Amino acid sequence: MATALLETHKNMTKEDTPVARAYRALTDLARAEGRSESRFFALTWLAAGRMVATGTAPKNTTVDQLAKSEAWGHLVESGFPSGALDVVPMNRSSTTAQELKLRALAASTVAELHRELGTYPWDVLPSLVAHSGRKEFDGVDMLLEPELVALLLDLVGEPDGSELWIPFDFSGQLTIEALRRGWRVQAASPMSVLSVMAQLLMTIEFGHPNDHKVRREVDRDVAGRPVGKANYALVKPPFGLSVKGSRLSMWDTSGGLSLDQYARSESWAIHEFMNRTNRRAVFVAPQGVLFAKGQEQRLREYLLNRGGECTELESVIALPSGVFSAATIAGAVLVLNPGGHTDAIRMVDLGSGRRSLLEAGQMVAAGRDLALGRTETDKACYVSRAEIEQNEYSFAPSRYLRRVTDLGATAKPLGDICTALRPPTTVKESTPYEVAEVGLQDLTQWRPLTECIDKTVYLKGASLDSARLQPGDIVITIKGTVGKAALMGEAVLQRPTVVSQSCLALRVTSEKVNAQYLLMYLRSPHGQAQLEGLQVGAGVKHISPSTLLNIFQVPVPTVDEQYAACMDFERLCFLEQEVEQLQHEISKVASQRWPAQAL
Repeated sequence: MATALLETHKNMTKEDTPVARAYRALTDLARAEGRSESRFFALTWLAAGRMVATGTAPKNTTVDQLAKSEAWGHLVESGFPSGALDVVPMNRSSTTAQELKLRALAASTVAELHRELGTYPWDVLPSLVAHSGRKEFDGVDMLLEPELVALLLDLVGEPDGSELWIPFDFSGQLTIEALRRGWRVQAASPMSVLSVMAQLLMTIEFGHPNDHKVRREVDRDVAGRPVGKANYALVKPPFGLSVKGSRLSMWDTSGGLSLDQYARSESWAIHEFMNRTNRRAVFVAPQGVLFAKGQEQRLREYLLNRGGECTELESVIALPSGVFSAATIAGAVLVLNPGGHTDAIRMVDLGSGRRSLLEAGQMVAAGRDLALGRTETDKACYVSRAEIEQNEYSFAPSRYLRRVTDLGATAKPLGDICTALRPPTTVKESTPYEVAEVGLQDLTQWRPLTECIDKTVYLKGASLDSARLQPGDIVITIKGTVGKAALMGEAVLQRPTVVSQSCLALRVTSEKVNAQYLLMYLRSPHGQAQLEGLQVGAGVKHISPSTLLNIFQVPVPTVDEQYAACMDFERLCFLEQEVEQLQHEISKVASQRWPAQAL
């Protein structure tokens, strides 16, 4: 009977389990009473009920007794997180009728859960993840989709009896999942002591906020600075924190060098805990660490070259947006083996595909075997360290999975053929520097742009010469909808014209390349495939100007071959004009017999 009951609970969806119903009921109750911290209210009551269910509470304590103030004092004496009572005040000194009613309803909800599950696990993590919102979590304590947590632990592998260091686990989610696998955890953190949320979740899991398999102390030097290391580490750095002047800086082991190189928490933490790990380290962070310039690129250079002749970087996994419960940004996983040697790095992209049919967690679950190297598809490949160096040290898997290889011996970087005209600084208020602006909406046709450009913008200053377009320039979108391109014609002579903030203008400077030929290649399936492979972005897709000029390759054929391509361009312009004329004639024929009349 008990086994059948357990199987029934396993087969339930996340929203159908008894714990999910209880969590939902408690949060709804808190909101109805105007409690701002509804999730903490729910976790506090579930933790109290769990202490009773596991026998950790004082003897003869029942869930129903939690409606009384003195019961909470007894729980705190038995180890219940006292900080929870500060987050969710219980008015222990003066209890109102409304407070008594609230406690009675909450106690009734927990009592029903206790009767249904008893000592079976009360897994509240899926509910907490499913119902978390952006206002409730920030870059420090955001939760991960359960499928991603499972993948991260699989990537760590079996720690061989060693401790797994999880230094940034504000919620306790990663620690709990590791403990469920029977692992020992080193939870010492540069951030702070154990948070109230982590204490509550540990209490719900084990009946008490502390577990003998969790160690929270770290080795220190004579000055008290943390110097500890571990064989295995699973690191989810806080997002967007400044390192200097924060708690993090106290943990720096580089003598201040990394503080100068890595000012943001994501880069600093990956660098720091890579040096605190002996065998295997798994990092999960925003996808920007894979392609951003500056300190992120310095970090990638360091990680790629840290192993000497070979590299310690084993794999890079791009994650879909939504794996962080409180944000829509995309994520990434880096797997490294300190002291190991790898000839090739495995690049995996779990973020592409028919996203409309799958949630982020489902996408991660579907790609789990691929991420672990158990299967091979076109969403994974191996690349050499030399190839990564040639690609601006980009770790973005899409750069290598969508690469175009058949460029020919005559291919040249776009920057050897063109100079780039970047968008100037514009302002919202009117200034004497009024210009026309070419953007995505103007890049729909093959024919050179000759008609007047509608959009007007105002420049901050008079420095227009370096940004002003000329006939023959190619404007291409590099942000948002990437790869739309058109040739500028007489329209840019009617009044000063610049490109929008999402575009770049290319002015051909090589005598060996014709602008019409270059436009034909940029808009060809071959050129578009290159552009797709260069796109990056955790939110809005984009290509940096330097990447476009340095990495995008243009085949430079003979003059005759370019002439043939230009003939195709003229043909396309002619056909485009014919199509417009035919569409106008179709509209005229369809409407002339019974034209619209005013009613």
